[in-house]
Amino acid sequence: MIKIFLSCLLLMFTSSCALMKSRGEISQQKNEEKEKLENKEAPEVDKQWKLTIEPQNITIKPGEATLLVVPGDFYQEGTLACLDKEIPFFLRDHHLVAFISETYFSEIKPYHCFYTLGEDQIKVAEVEVLPKRFPSERIYVDRKKVFLSKKDQDRVNKERKIRYKAYASSPDRPFFYGPFELPIRSKVTSIYGSKRVFNKKKQTQHLGTDYRAAVGVPIKAANRGKIVLSRDFFYTGNTIVIDHGLGIFTTYGHLSKRLVEEGEVVPAGAIIGKAGSTGRSTGPHLHWGVTVNGLAVEGDSLIEASLGMPR
Repeated sequence: MIKIFLSCLLLMFTSSCALMKSRGEISQQKNEEKEKLENKEAPEVDKQWKLTIEPQNITIKPGEATLLVVPGDFYQEGTLACLDKEIPFFLRDHHLVAFISETYFSEIKPYHCFYTLGEDQIKVAEVEVLPKRFPSERIYVDRKKVFLSKKDQDRVNKERKIRYKAYASSPDRPFFYGPFELPIRSKVTSIYGSKRVFNKKKQTQHLGTDYRAAVGVPIKAANRGKIVLSRDFFYTGNTIVIDHGLGIFTTYGHLSKRLVEEGEVVPAGAIIGKAGSTGRSTGPHLHWGVTVNGLAVEGDSLIEASLGMPR
């Protein structure tokens, strides 16, 4: 009986030691793997990569977007900057692909774009800015929508911060796979860039495009993307904003109904809402806005630029 008891104790002790040893080995193995990851060197960069780059000459106008496609052996670890502003890009078939935008308030001056990798920098584009003229229009709306009360102004300021926060969330990769398309095919009632005078007094710029649309007309997503805003705003009423990645956003305003929720990923052409006349509006229509790299641009220019994406 004593022998059996001692044998059991010996077996338990042996098992415990084996278990402790096993745990110790696992812990040591994890530490070794961690050290390997920390000491792992970055992939060696081909020192001749700059010789493969073919700089491009492109033109752009105020309030427009254009496509920059540069042949060469680029690395995703590098950065692209135009006018010292970092621009998101992606790589496809030995090409750097990016969307460049020009502010509506452009000074019409040429500039360069540079790609930087480590301590190396190379010019990848020379950009010529061409002049563009915009028309004027007079609009009459409810006086309360032009000269705001303190309560309404506070709401507008709050909503502006909400939009800025949403625009800061775009990833450095595209959510879309093909070119952009119009959200509705209809007559344009107010073009991008028109200088507006409200009630003969307040002057602004219309940094979007208005399309004629009866209440209830289906509105489509211009391309695949993530819904970052779906709510009611003071000026644009029921509004949807889609993040398409690469700092590209499309806005759909004055809707009568919103059919998507924030956080959803919608395919190109999905019905996201219905046209209406909510917010500061003179009648049923769709306001379509496009933002590229923080600048409001003409939607047609984005559509045209996206047609040139490498397939």
